[in-house]
Amino acid sequence: MKYKSLILILLFAFAGVLANAQSHNEQVTVEGTYRPQIKRSERLQKTPETLENKFNIPDYKAEAKDFSYGYDMEVETMSAMTYKADYVADDKENFLKAGIGTRLSPLFLFRHYSELSRTMSLGVGVSHYSSWLNQDYKKSSFMNNDFNVMAINKFRDGELRAFADYKYDLYHLRAYGDVENPNGRNIHSLNLGAKWITNGSSYRDLYTEVGGDYRATWIAGGTTEHQLNAKAHLAYSDGYTVATDIEMNYNNNYQSQLLVALNPYINFSGDFFNIRAGLRVDFKTGGNVGLYPDVNGSLFIMDNKLEFYAKFGGRSKINTFAEIISENPFVTTNFENFSEFGYEKTGFDFQGGVKAKMANNIDAHLGVRYRNIRNGVFYIPDYDFYAVYDEDATTYHLQAFDLLFNDYNVVNILADVHWKAMERLDIAAELSINKYSMKYNSPEGNTIAYYDNPEAWYKPNFTMTLRGDYRYDETWKFNASMMVLGKRWAKNLDGEAEQLKPALDVQLGADYQIQEDLAAFVEIHNLFHNKYQLYYNYPSLGFEIFAGIKYRF
Repeated sequence: MKYKSLILILLFAFAGVLANAQSHNEQVTVEGTYRPQIKRSERLQKTPETLENKFNIPDYKAEAKDFSYGYDMEVETMSAMTYKADYVADDKENFLKAGIGTRLSPLFLFRHYSELSRTMSLGVGVSHYSSWLNQDYKKSSFMNNDFNVMAINKFRDGELRAFADYKYDLYHLRAYGDVENPNGRNIHSLNLGAKWITNGSSYRDLYTEVGGDYRATWIAGGTTEHQLNAKAHLAYSDGYTVATDIEMNYNNNYQSQLLVALNPYINFSGDFFNIRAGLRVDFKTGGNVGLYPDVNGSLFIMDNKLEFYAKFGGRSKINTFAEIISENPFVTTNFENFSEFGYEKTGFDFQGGVKAKMANNIDAHLGVRYRNIRNGVFYIPDYDFYAVYDEDATTYHLQAFDLLFNDYNVVNILADVHWKAMERLDIAAELSINKYSMKYNSPEGNTIAYYDNPEAWYKPNFTMTLRGDYRYDETWKFNASMMVLGKRWAKNLDGEAEQLKPALDVQLGADYQIQEDLAAFVEIHNLFHNKYQLYYNYPSLGFEIFAGIKYRF
C-alpha cells in the first residue's frame, strides 16, 4: 500500500506543478508513443495517417555505444516528446557517413533514395560497424553489417511497399580458462515483406493497411528459425471510428507455433476527451484462447496543454529466437531441449499518468505501469556449452547463456522531458524506475509467492538517458548523450548471484560544416572508459575516438 500511495502522490503532485505552469493559450496536441492522440481538428473523425512516400534518412547524433548490441530502456516512455533536433529544412535524400575509430573501428553508413518514375521510388541502405582490436580479453572483436532496400509503387487507390533486409553479425564467445577462441559466431537474418496502404482516410470509407513478411534467422552451425507474419488494419469513421486489427504470427524452431490475434475496437473523440474500447482475442497452438480488454482513455484540460490518460489491456506473443539473439548474441545455439520457447503472456497491463506542455517549450510526462507477465525470458550461464569448428579440430568450452522462463510482476515509474532551452539548444531526459517480483513455487507445489531481486537477472532497477544538441553557429554543432543503468544482478561462473557495477556511458560529438552539404565529425565514445558489463564477463567497448565525414547529396 505504501508503494501505491507513493505513486499516486507523485502523480498528483506532478500534475499540480504542471497545471500551475501554463502561461500560453496556443492549441497544443499531446501525442503518445503507445497510443497516438488525435489533433483537436480531427477528433470528430479519426483519420489514420498515410505514410509519406519517402525513404527515411536518419540524422545520426551521438549515441551511447555498447559491445555492438543495444540496451533499450526497460519500457518505452509514453511522452508526447520525440527527441529530435531539427534546425534547418534539408531536402537532400542521400546521405553518407564514413569514419574510423582509434581501435581500428571502421564506421560506414549510406542511404540512397531516388524517384525512378512518377509512380515508383527506390531506397537503398548499407551500414557497417566493427572493431578489429581486442578489448579486455582475447579475440573480442566484432562486426555488424546491414543491407536494406525498399521499393514504393503508387497506384490510383494506394501504395505498395516492398522491402528486403539482410543482417550479418559476428561475435566471439569467450572460452573458459583464458583459452583463445579464434572462431567467431556468425549470426544471419533475412527479412522480406510487403505492405499495401490505401489512399485517403477512414471517414465514411473503408481504410485498409495489409502487409506480411518472412524472416529467417540462423547461426552458422546452430539454430535456424523461420517466421511468417501478417497484419491488417481496417477502419471506418463517421463521427466515431470502428476498426479491427488482425495479426498472424507463425514460428518454426524445431517445433511450430501459431498465434492469431483479433482486436476489434471502437473509438470516440471530442474536444476534451478520447475513449477507446475493444477486446483482443488470441488464438494459440493447442487450442488455447486468450481474452484481453483493450480500453484506454484521455482527458484534455487547460486548453489541451494537460492530458490525463489511462490504459488497461494485455496480450500474448511468441518468444522468438530472433528477438532473443538480438538482445543477447551470446546465448547457446542448441535449443532442441526447449522444443519451443512458448508464449509470453501479459495477463494484466495497466498504464496511467499525465502529459503536459509547459511554457510552450517543454514537453513532460510522468506515468506508472504495472504488468503481470508469464513465461518471460531471463539469461543464466550455460556451463556445458562446447563447440567444434570445421576449420579447427579443437573442442572449445565456451561461456554462453542458457534461457530461463519465469513468471513475474513489474512496476515501472516513468518520466521524461524535452526542453527546447533556446533556439539553438535542445535537451531531453528519460527515466525508468523498475521493481521486479519473481514467482516462486514451493517444493510441495502448493504455495505460490512473489519475491524481489536478484533473480530478475540483468533487469536494472533504473535506467536513465540524457541527450542534448547545441548549434553554436552555422559552422559548428555539438551533441552529447549519456546512458546510465542501475543495479543489476547476474549469475556468475560459480552459479552465485553477483551484482554488476552500474553502467555509465557518455558520448560527445561535434560537426564542422566544411561546405553546405559536407561536414567533418568527431565523436568520443565511452568518455570515462567505464568497463561495464551488459552480460556477465562480456564488457562493453572502452574509450574510443571516431573521426570522419558526413555528406548529403
